[in-house]
Amino acid sequence: MTAPDPLTHPVSWRRTDRAEYPYAALVAGQNWLIRVNDFPVDPLYTLFIEGREAGDFDDWPGCWQRPG
Repeated sequence: MTAPDPLTHPVSWRRTDRAEYPYAALVAGQNWLIRVNDFPVDPLYTLFIEGREAGDFDDWPGCWQRPG
């Protein structure tokens, strides 16, 4: 199964207990994970889908929901 377009697909994230990887989600049967990078040297975040880098971003997509 292919992952939906990460930046336009609504995602409800959950917190993890890992500071470097603070958010995780299960999307279309795939594990998504957010890593916080060494900003401003690197982009603020990196998205991983099933353990593979899916892209970097600085602005949180509006359709994504961080936990309260």
